[in-house]
Amino acid sequence: MKYHILFNPTSNRGKAEKVYPKLIDILDREELDYSIECTIGGKKTFEQVEKALDKGVDVVVAAGGDGTINEVVNGLKGRGILGIIPLGRGNDIAISYGIPRNIEKSIKLLKSQNIREVDIGVLDGIYFVGIAGTGFVGDVNYNSNKLNLTGFKGYVISVFSTLKGFKYPECEIFFDSVTWKGRITLVALGNTMYYGGGMKLLPNSKVDDGFLDIAIAQKIHPAELIATFPLVYIGKHSINPHVKFYRSKEVTIKSDSELIISYDGELITRNEVTFKTMYKFQKIIGGM
Repeated sequence: MKYHILFNPTSNRGKAEKVYPKLIDILDREELDYSIECTIGGKKTFEQVEKALDKGVDVVVAAGGDGTINEVVNGLKGRGILGIIPLGRGNDIAISYGIPRNIEKSIKLLKSQNIREVDIGVLDGIYFVGIAGTGFVGDVNYNSNKLNLTGFKGYVISVFSTLKGFKYPECEIFFDSVTWKGRITLVALGNTMYYGGGMKLLPNSKVDDGFLDIAIAQKIHPAELIATFPLVYIGKHSINPHVKFYRSKEVTIKSDSELIISYDGELITRNEVTFKTMYKFQKIIGGM
């Protein structure tokens, strides 16, 4: 198989650039039939993916964080095969797909050609691979980027800094025959399990069942939120009666206030957004 690697040197706040020589050394040692280039970013990366497919590449590899994976998936649009070498901060998508964070092990997995078809989410024409969310999760991501925080400790710091000024948005949420209305702490939905550097935010999600898993946390007092927060890392936050889980193929969220929507490390703002799932839309190489 032919592999084309899109390497993002800016992943993990630029730390990825330092591992480039090691990456090349392992790729050569494992004798992959590969080509490699640095990502340009945004829609330019989509074009890089397109050119790779035009040249007959079988696997387009995202060597970076969740944002890099998102760009590659939006370039693939269900074509070809996605490979991942996780070089980001949290690497939640890689964890969800059973891909080792160790570079050498992830490359050996690429060689294994363990291919599986997985569901991909879409919002307003944008594909997303991991978990999308709004409310507290969106604000935490915004503050994490604003404060230039990294890793698990950075995420925890961002959580507590966000708590100080967090305003619980009033939302209407529509899916299937359900209409949910009220103030939210957060809404999270997706096809994968992990978020924020290893939190099992959607502990029952499956990558290929054709459904988005949905978590809705209604307005929770800050003290209660702090008490619940550690439980998310072991997927036990469902014991909080203010947290409810659902499944659907399509979800719409509306609000009079502007919501920060986070997905795969990216951020957008909307007053209304619709999420859908694309059943077994993308082939990937993973360890699931």
